[in-house]
Amino acid sequence: MASPATPFLDNPFPSEDELRPPTDPDTGIDLSLIEENLKLTPWERILANDDTVNFCDLGRAAMQRRHAAA
Repeated sequence: MASPATPFLDNPFPSEDELRPPTDPDTGIDLSLIEENLKLTPWERILANDDTVNFCDLGRAAMQRRHAAA
């Protein structure tokens, strides 16, 4: 008895359309990012923002050190 074909086994690689996140047709904004952020509490969003600011500050400081050495 043959096993039923599954989409995964027929084509193990998703198409570009399947990989593309849902976007708002008017603005092109990635809606999945909004949905994920709304799952966080306000405090968790503040902490995530703080992590991003710290990461950017580290990158900026590294670039300044790199260019100061020249």
